[in-house]
Amino acid sequence: MSTEAQVTQWLEQFVHAAESRDTLDRLVGRTDARILEAVPQLATDATLVRELHASTRAHWRGFLVMLARDVFEVQVAPEAFDLARTLARRGFDLPVLLSIYRVGQRAVWTYITETLTTEIADADVRSAVLLRFWTRLSEWLDTAIESMILAFSAEREQWQRGSQARRVEIVHALLAGHPVDLDAAGTALSYPLHQPHTAYVLWVDDDVPDADVQRLLETAATTVATALGAPRPLSIGTGARALWCWVATQRGPGRPVITPGGHVHVAIGTGGAGLPGFRQSHREARAAQTIAMRRPDGPAVTHYDDVELACLAAGLAGADGMWTMVRRELGPLAGADAAAARLRETVRRYLANAGNADTAAELLGVHPNTVRYRIRQAEGLLGHPIDERRVYVELALAVIDTFGSPE
Repeated sequence: MSTEAQVTQWLEQFVHAAESRDTLDRLVGRTDARILEAVPQLATDATLVRELHASTRAHWRGFLVMLARDVFEVQVAPEAFDLARTLARRGFDLPVLLSIYRVGQRAVWTYITETLTTEIADADVRSAVLLRFWTRLSEWLDTAIESMILAFSAEREQWQRGSQARRVEIVHALLAGHPVDLDAAGTALSYPLHQPHTAYVLWVDDDVPDADVQRLLETAATTVATALGAPRPLSIGTGARALWCWVATQRGPGRPVITPGGHVHVAIGTGGAGLPGFRQSHREARAAQTIAMRRPDGPAVTHYDDVELACLAAGLAGADGMWTMVRRELGPLAGADAAAARLRETVRRYLANAGNADTAAELLGVHPNTVRYRIRQAEGLLGHPIDERRVYVELALAVIDTFGSPE
């Protein structure tokens, strides 16, 4: 068999194997792992990670379809453009998009050279396959990058000229902690920033047709706002298939029933007052979204307070989320004064020893009745029995023991 025939045969076998879901998932995962490591600003945003995966998968599929054919044509699937457009809407600069493709190209080339070294013993055949692969990969990426730059630039221009761009700019400034005139910002957004807020994030399934996405998101945004007791939400697009939303309302006791509709998912933060609440509730909603997107068979609605411990354990809530939990759970018991510190140490020893006052007293060097008295004092500050919400209380105590009081 000629070298050319062996090259074609190997490429056909490679394409056939790569068409399996497991192999394609591995190719996408390996490529995206390199990209997320090199462009870390993507890794902290669940929507961008999701669109990166979709874009990489679309490129792999399209490239593999053409790889072994006699006539090679670059045909980039529509879903590959979503990431470029989202980066433009988020205010990223073009070099970020170019970095993604440069790193992706290196990752693919590394994978192919490793694969060929392992699978093809004949040096001439290996070199011929490398040449064919590199020529076609370069042509694919050169053409794709040109198309992505055009899509990115068109989206950036449209958003910069539109009023939506101004809304997005204000919201991002609020979230980033930049100095903002709240009254002027509230007027521009038509949203009362001084009130208590509840944030939520909406996204739709990947298999929903593009033509239906906006309608589903807008309907769900209003449905959730109504359930939370608000006439309408503040919402901004944050991706091809996602929305960030806020409602200004004081959430009452209990939890309303929320039905976002088929193929739509929602992650909801806890309520918070003023600008700090606007930011914190949004951070919680995004953290809950990350957890929800890791559970494809999970519920359509994910509340942050249901997954808070997982978010804290995974580092998704950040330092602000950690201290919010500490202040909420401990209240005055989180104080920096000596009396609060003494009560915290007593509670920590008491809980660590299964509620045995005698053992805790021995470790603290006090009488058991003193331990019991301090526990009653602590319960008065907590507002509930010491064993209620025990996991959260112990975690909050451990945080202060490690990092000190937040006060």
